Amino acid sequence: MKTYLEKVINKKLNLVHFIGIGGTSMSGLASILMNKGIAVAGSDMRASNYTEKLSEKGARIYIGHDKKNISDNCTLVVYSAAIHSDNPEMVRARELEIPLMERSDFLGALTRDFSKTIAVSGTHGKTTTSSLIASLLYRGDFDPTVSVGGKISLFDSNFRVGNSEYFVTEACEFVDSFLKSHHSIGVILNIEEDHLDYFKDINHIKESFHNFSKIIPPEGVLIVNGDSKDVLDVTQGLDCRIITVGQNKSNEYAAINIVYDELGKPEYDVIHNGELFGHVKMSIPGEHNVMNGIAAIACADYVGVDRDIIIETMLEFAGAGRRFELRGVVNKITVIEDYAHHPTELKVTVQACQNYKYNRLWVIFQAHTYSRTYYFFDEFVDAFKGADMVVINDIYSDREANKWPIKDEDLAKAVEERLSIPAKHISKFEDIVSYVIENAVEGDFILVAGSQTINKVAYDLVDALKLKYGK
Repeated sequence: MKTYLEKVINKKLNLVHFIGIGGTSMSGLASILMNKGIAVAGSDMRASNYTEKLSEKGARIYIGHDKKNISDNCTLVVYSAAIHSDNPEMVRARELEIPLMERSDFLGALTRDFSKTIAVSGTHGKTTTSSLIASLLYRGDFDPTVSVGGKISLFDSNFRVGNSEYFVTEACEFVDSFLKSHHSIGVILNIEEDHLDYFKDINHIKESFHNFSKIIPPEGVLIVNGDSKDVLDVTQGLDCRIITVGQNKSNEYAAINIVYDELGKPEYDVIHNGELFGHVKMSIPGEHNVMNGIAAIACADYVGVDRDIIIETMLEFAGAGRRFELRGVVNKITVIEDYAHHPTELKVTVQACQNYKYNRLWVIFQAHTYSRTYYFFDEFVDAFKGADMVVINDIYSDREANKWPIKDEDLAKAVEERLSIPAKHISKFEDIVSYVIENAVEGDFILVAGSQTINKVAYDLVDALKLKYGK
C-alpha cells in the first residue's frame, strides 16, 4: 500500500535526501523513514550528535552542501526552512527533476498516514508537552509514533516508530507551517506575539491558530488553555469538541492546590469536571510546566490511558532534551542548558534557576533572529532580572538578514544600563568559556540559554571546568 508521500510524488520512496539533516526535527523525520526501510542521505554545515547517530544507523551523511551530494537515484529531497533556493543541492535536485519538499510539507504528508495524529501547538511548551503526551501514550500501551523537538528520556531519542494509528508531533505556527498538518487531536497551550517577521500582529497569529483548529474533524478534539482569552477566542465557531485546561476551576481539567518544593517542582490536585482526578507530582520545575502537564493529562485521559499510569508517568518524566537539562556540576559549579529563546521562556527559566541555592546566577544567552530581538527588546532585557552575571552572544539568524536597527552588543549594554547587572557581549564561544572559567567561583549556577548553537558552550564549559579542577 502506497504511503501518502508516495502518492504525492507519484513514485516509490527509495532514497530520500535531507538538506539540513542535523536539525532536531529533520533528524527525527529521517530516522522514522530509516525505520520504515527507506534509504536516507543528507547534509548539514556541521557535524552533531544527530548526524553521528544517523550515520551509525546507515545514513549517508555529508558535512557541507555540494551538488555532488545529490545521488542520481534519489527519489525525494526534503529541505529545512533555513535552506535557500540557491543552495547547490537544491539547484542540483531541480536539474535532475527530483521532487523537492519543505520540511513542514513533508511532516504534513507524514501525518496523513495516521488516523490519530496529535498535534501540539503554542508559542511555548510544545516540546515538553508533546514529549509528555508521547511518554503517557507509550506507558499506556498505545504504541505511538513520535517526532518532537527534543530528546525524550524514555526513548533516549527525539523520535520513535510505533505500530498504531497514533502519531505525536509538534505543530509550529511559523509561516503557517502547522496548517499543513492532518490531525484529529489538537492542543493549544498559549498564544503570544512571536515570529513578527512573518505575522503582522497578535490578531494575525490568532487567525492562524484558528485555521489550525479548523483542520480537526467534527469527531476530533481540541485541548486548549482555558485561562487564556486569546486562546479561547480561537475556538469560536469550531465543529470539534473543545476541552479546556488550566488553573481556573471552571476548566474541564483544572490544576488546583499547587505547591512547589525547594527546587520549584510542582505538585497539585487535578480536578475533572468538578471531581478529583488524582494528585500529581512533577519532576520538572516551574509554573509553566503545570500548564504543560495538565494539557498532557487531559490528552492522555481522552485517549484512554489508565489514570494510575498517568500519575506515575507524570512523576517519572524528567523533561525533554535541552529543557532545563543538567550538563554537569564541577567544584560545586552547576551548568544547566535550556532552549529558551522567546522572552517569556527566558524569564520563566531564569525564575526557575532562582529556586536553587547558589553563590551567583550566570545567564549566557544567544538570541535567535534579528526581528525577534528587535521587536521584543525590552521584554528580553526584563527577562534577565535576578541574574548576577550576564553574557550575550551574537544574534543567531539562519533565515533573515538584519533589516532592523539592532546590533549584537545592544542587549548586553541595555542589561547593564537598565538593570545594573554586569553584562558582556562576547562573539566567540571559546572566549565565552574562557571568560566564565576565569571568573566563576565555587557555588555559581550557570544557565546557558538559546535555541541554536549556544548549547555547545554548556558542554565546553563542563569540559573546561573539569580540566581546571582536575575532575
